[in-house]
Amino acid sequence: MEHYFKGMWGTYGTGDGQFNRPSALSIDSNGNVYVADTANQRIQKFTDKGIFLDKWGSHGNREGEFYTPFDIAVDSNDDNYVLDTYNNRVQKFTSNGDFIKMWGSQGNGDGEFYLPSGIAIESDDDILVADTLNFRIQKFTSDGDFIRKWGSEGEAEDQFVYPYSIAVDSNDDNYITDIGNAGAYIRKFSRTGDFIKAWGSHGTGDGQFNSPRGIASFSGNSILIVDYGNHRIQEFSRDGIFITKWGKQGNQPGDFNLPTGVSINKTNGMHYIADSYNYRIQRFHWDPGVVGPFPEKIEEKLERLSVEEKKTMTEIVILALKDYFKKRDRKDIKS
Repeated sequence: MEHYFKGMWGTYGTGDGQFNRPSALSIDSNGNVYVADTANQRIQKFTDKGIFLDKWGSHGNREGEFYTPFDIAVDSNDDNYVLDTYNNRVQKFTSNGDFIKMWGSQGNGDGEFYLPSGIAIESDDDILVADTLNFRIQKFTSDGDFIRKWGSEGEAEDQFVYPYSIAVDSNDDNYITDIGNAGAYIRKFSRTGDFIKAWGSHGTGDGQFNSPRGIASFSGNSILIVDYGNHRIQEFSRDGIFITKWGKQGNQPGDFNLPTGVSINKTNGMHYIADSYNYRIQRFHWDPGVVGPFPEKIEEKLERLSVEEKKTMTEIVILALKDYFKKRDRKDIKS
């Protein structure tokens, strides 16, 4: 199955729509894209076409501030959960960036974290966190109440060396990339933490990885995995069977430079890659017929016009109508 390039946006910088090492992204029910702009210590929100909408966050440890936000996930209410990694906590916001609550602190107890790097949401809005240097997964309610945990340090099938990112499929089975374990980079568990299977090894071949990072599940039978050090994306079945791959190191459309994050629009199948060291977001789709970027509706264009631009547009329309009726009166065109 091919993956076709459908557009991209972003450059290096601190302005709106610019990035400094974007590491992860997530998509809400309207198709809006939230990007963890990690080294800029903020979240940026875009339309599905990459048009800037909003931003929030700055460097710090108070409410709404971040210290290296590594990941973000959006729930069924379009609230978003930011993994504030070096503050060892999760922060919850509305879709407009209004702070709701936070939980977590440094430690190894229930509800505590040590440099967590991945977050994902189950169908009932329970939250999964890859508690990286505690070598475990923790599960919470959407209000931050601890539910359960699983995992320990080691290289056995149900253990972790450096659990990095999490994806949840339509059965609420979860998939974890373990970037420090060369024996089996990908691990699959049930929603209750029961081990199901593992796959992957170090290398450049199909089904091999060099420090796998972001992971995402589509509603069908597909898992997309960001193969960071190999500058590519690999696709697998839910059973870990290799399907296809795409990408190489570079800065042209469809190339990557140490990509880290991936997210899939569950409605239309568009998938977005955080191409971290090219400081941009790239879009792809399985269907070559899907147009990208999608053309804007006239209502969306009008909504973004300033008062002066709308005034100018109105004047242009009036002049065009006057010209039309003048020509009709001269019978240059038929009425």
